[in-house]
Amino acid sequence: MTSRGFPILSRLFESARLAVESIRANKTRSTLTIFGVVVGVAVVVMVAALLQGAQNYIVEASADLAPDVIRIEKASFQDFGADGQAFVVAQSKRPDILSPDVAFLQDKLGSEFIVGAEGAGTLPARRGSRTLVGISVQGVTSGIEQLTNFRIARGRGITEIDERFKRNVCVIGQDVVDELFTGSDPIGQEIKLGQVAYEVIGVAESQGSVFGNSQDGFVKIPLSTFEKVFGRRSRSISILVKAVDGDRISPTETEERVRVVMRIRRGLILTSKEDDFSIVTADSVRAFAGNLTGLVGTIIYPLTVIALFVGGVVVMNMMLASVTERTREIGIRKALGARRSDILTQVLVESTTLTVLGGLIGLAAALLLVLAIRSLAGFPIVLPVWSVFLALGVSCAVGIVFGIVPARKAAAMDPIEALRFE
Repeated sequence: MTSRGFPILSRLFESARLAVESIRANKTRSTLTIFGVVVGVAVVVMVAALLQGAQNYIVEASADLAPDVIRIEKASFQDFGADGQAFVVAQSKRPDILSPDVAFLQDKLGSEFIVGAEGAGTLPARRGSRTLVGISVQGVTSGIEQLTNFRIARGRGITEIDERFKRNVCVIGQDVVDELFTGSDPIGQEIKLGQVAYEVIGVAESQGSVFGNSQDGFVKIPLSTFEKVFGRRSRSISILVKAVDGDRISPTETEERVRVVMRIRRGLILTSKEDDFSIVTADSVRAFAGNLTGLVGTIIYPLTVIALFVGGVVVMNMMLASVTERTREIGIRKALGARRSDILTQVLVESTTLTVLGGLIGLAAALLLVLAIRSLAGFPIVLPVWSVFLALGVSCAVGIVFGIVPARKAAAMDPIEALRFE
């Protein structure tokens, strides 16, 4: 074999074999050496998984907002760059969004757009001797199914007639069905919200859960009925807008038109004042989630480096101790013709093997934690693919960087002095 690469590979394989034998011969020391790396890698991977899960949670929590739907709210947290104080101030000082705003938007935008609205409150729901406390009561306009992921499983939805006459009718979620109508069909029957009776006209399709919290514990009533119950000017509502022809009118154009009409409505069109309302889209929610988790990651990831640094220091100390214990062995190998590069390679391969093994164990531990969190808490946590490669890359880097000092010490030994070592 004339290839120059073959001897190099042979030396690497031989170094790896000797490294594995050394690890097996010193199980306790090897375990202590890799423990710090296991913890460090597990922490890094878990941070990555939690940040990705947090981003997924924010996106899932806003999943009812379709990609082509524009939502107008009194104030949205994403408009304030995660500045909670500014958000609270905006919530208290900005004017509420009310049903006349919905009518104004519908009038100015015309038939090219679908305009709807929804408000939210809580009331106890009762039927017979059973009571559900704190049920989400949502006032909605007709056709809300076209603007959200809300769908009717049985019966019908809220109609314009229901709104116009402020009828006491409702559509209920699956949780309400399960708790109040066990074994019976709820369509046509009545439930009480507070002290008022409502006829059940429809049952919604199940929306599942987010972060372990069911999304099916709600009752939807006509928005006009909602305002009659809670007061027309007692709370701000949200307006939803969607272009009828999404191919001709893009979400960006829809957003621009909505902003202009809302500024006209608020008397801001001829001024340089900022909007006193927030516009939310699916893309803006995703961008906000990405920016927020990126900011948190910028702060947290450097802290996790401390855990890896500690693991690296442990590796270096243990390898220094190992080199000292094997001084005579190193002297014998040098006396038999081993070169400095052979000794250097063996020690580096051994330290890298230890840290990669620690990385794999840390990765496995992080994966088990991810599966446990998803199973027990329902949090949409995932293990990013890049974090797997990061874990292995970091493990190799720690082994090489913190193995250099012990390796150089071993390679620099004088064979005669090493053979005299007791």
